[in-house]
Amino acid sequence: MLLLSFQVNAQKKLNKAREYKANFEYAKAIPLYLEYFENKNPKVNDVRDIANCYLMINDVKSAQDWLSRYNTFYIYSHSEMLNYANALKASGDYNEAMKQYLKFQEIFPSKADNMATWLIACVDGKKWTKKPQNYLIENVEQLNSENSDYGLFPYKNGFLYSTDKKSDDTKMSSEEIFGWTGNPYLKLYSVSNINEASISNTPEKISKINSSFHNGSGVYDYQNDVLYYTITKEKKKKTLPADSDPTSWNGKETTEQYVNRMEIYTAKLVNDKWEDISPFKYNNSDVYSVGHPALSLDANILYFASSMPGGYGSSDIYYCIRLPDGTWDKPINCGNIINTEGKEAFPVIDQTGTLYYSSDGQSGMGGLDIFETHGSTDNWSVPENLKAPINSPKDDFSPYFNQSGLSGYLSSNRDGGKGEDDIYYFSKGLVIIGKTFAKVYDNSLVPLEDVEIIITNFNNNNISSNISDNYGLFIERANCSNTYEFNAHKKGYFMQSKTLETVCNSGNDTMYVELVLDQILENKSYVVNNIYYDFDKWYIRTDAAKELNKLVAVLEDNPEIDIELGSHTDSRGTDVYNQKLSQKRAESAVEYIISQGIKSDRITAKGYGESKPAIDCKFCTEEEHQINRRTEFTVTKIRYNNFSLLD
Repeated sequence: MLLLSFQVNAQKKLNKAREYKANFEYAKAIPLYLEYFENKNPKVNDVRDIANCYLMINDVKSAQDWLSRYNTFYIYSHSEMLNYANALKASGDYNEAMKQYLKFQEIFPSKADNMATWLIACVDGKKWTKKPQNYLIENVEQLNSENSDYGLFPYKNGFLYSTDKKSDDTKMSSEEIFGWTGNPYLKLYSVSNINEASISNTPEKISKINSSFHNGSGVYDYQNDVLYYTITKEKKKKTLPADSDPTSWNGKETTEQYVNRMEIYTAKLVNDKWEDISPFKYNNSDVYSVGHPALSLDANILYFASSMPGGYGSSDIYYCIRLPDGTWDKPINCGNIINTEGKEAFPVIDQTGTLYYSSDGQSGMGGLDIFETHGSTDNWSVPENLKAPINSPKDDFSPYFNQSGLSGYLSSNRDGGKGEDDIYYFSKGLVIIGKTFAKVYDNSLVPLEDVEIIITNFNNNNISSNISDNYGLFIERANCSNTYEFNAHKKGYFMQSKTLETVCNSGNDTMYVELVLDQILENKSYVVNNIYYDFDKWYIRTDAAKELNKLVAVLEDNPEIDIELGSHTDSRGTDVYNQKLSQKRAESAVEYIISQGIKSDRITAKGYGESKPAIDCKFCTEEEHQINRRTEFTVTKIRYNNFSLLD
């Protein structure tokens, strides 16, 4: 009896999961599928369905996992096999994706007309990932939530964007939650005072214009104070005409009751209040979607994405010309230079009139990639992929370029984000090519591999790391007009440090830094530069502490060495005075190093006074005196497996 009750409950969960999936409520369906699978062997169709649920919420890795299981005991349909190959590409596994595309061609040759594009995309994706463009990408963490945040575009003195985050801790009703994602419906928010990747005020939800369903991508017409934006509507299936496409332009499934369609709306800003909220003349959500508006620089051409009949793919970029009376002429397709058999969406016009848009129908890294093209209406140059790191294996869309054209924002659901879709700040910077060398006995230099380089940006306190390759090379992307410190570490060598001020002329510059590391040798003395003391004093100044910290790092990197720290004076003053002063200075330096965590039995202090000048001069110049006033350390012991060569 208990077993029967358990089986009934399990079947109820499975039935409910299937119901949620049929109603687009993928976020609700997934945990029920997983609960059922814990106690029951999944059926083929249910494995396929949970994989598709993960695809629909953009969890590509989980989808890939379930699709691979599905492949072990079932032959894919052509759409399922293509979904699996696309999921592999979207996860950045280009080699495996190529294998699946070739397998797809073998099994479904009549469906593989785009094989060349798919394979080229994988080759390009690998190449662009290994050699990214000179852009720095930063997550705008203060703006992003654990949910979706995307589509930043300029509005008045700030920006508008779309988010499905919760606005407060108030419990939300089921009518306010989008079952597809399990998150609230997307709303438009405003934010001002954005400085690169940080904000200084709290975003606020826009009043009045947000609909009860989704609200998204738009553009603000500064000349006429009109906002063009996107809303999504649920349309009852039974009200649709017989020839209507039963799915949304995003390729989402239909149910017995509803489909989701997008429309463009406008709102006039009058005395900081929204008035005359009106639908776009060519909305027709009973038949197709219209969304993602963009305007030409003179605001007389409106570009948008639509799935209206007669296009090239699942959605295309269209345009309308403004008529003398201010209304819009009928939509015209932008042509097959930019539109493909796939999906084109999120058009954006920048300050130079360049069109940026996203596409999954051209050679790209995976998902939606951002492309750039020049022209207008239906006359365009061949689109160029913006490559990595602007693009990623996932969806990348809605770019905004600042006035300089060297920085801006984009939206992406790439790995490593804070939420589902995130807003990122990008800046076109420079490349620093670094070289690490070892100094050998005759003072010649040889490339040194596997050196760890710790890079500190003093402008934002960001710390990163790199490793030199077999040729002693490393490459680091950097911001313009910033100060960087490079600290090079390798076991058996003394740490080397260099500071570099970056200078940019074209936004596409290259600078160079060389780091020469001395090998640790017994009984050889090494000068610690820039250790200064006040006259007749021996306490450690702040500037001296910074240099001694480098010696601390050397001892931490090389726990097998012991050292003697020696202090030297110039020849001015009496022998007794100089000996006493140098001993106190050496002891102060040793005490500081011990205070930083180095064991006292690894370091000794020795004052040499004027007894060992670096330059033996009778009538020394001031420069020679300065050279003689120095702090040195000498390796006194090196332990190899607890055996000291110097004992």
